[in-house]
Amino acid sequence: MSMDVSALNNLLPRTSSTNTASEGADIISKEADFQATLDEATAKIDNAKKKDIKVMTAEEIAQRNKDIREASTDLEAILLKMMYGEMYKTVPKDELFGDDNAMEIYQDMYHTELTKEMAKSGGIGLADFIYQQLTSKSSQH
Repeated sequence: MSMDVSALNNLLPRTSSTNTASEGADIISKEADFQATLDEATAKIDNAKKKDIKVMTAEEIAQRNKDIREASTDLEAILLKMMYGEMYKTVPKDELFGDDNAMEIYQDMYHTELTKEMAKSGGIGLADFIYQQLTSKSSQH
């Protein structure tokens, strides 16, 4: 199978022995113009990056860390509630009082508050792990 490379010939500079000195100078000039354009674009990108960089103040860092701690604790509470809910399903139902919608809502609210308090008091350590991972990664950049 053969490829048609005639289209590629137009992309390459003509460097045959029949080139004149003016054609060689033109090729060199075009290369210099391209390099100057490339350098200018690179400088613009570097300047734009420098303008976008914002240094956080100590108060902003403290607030960010507080928000990360709160979100980590909330996530652990959600996961604990899911685990607790699945475990609670294995408990036999109370046939004396029956199952009604109000009792299910009350138990769900109770489990939510219970797992929130569990997470706030240390839980299973997931919130601490998430907090450490998020704050150590962001402080390195």
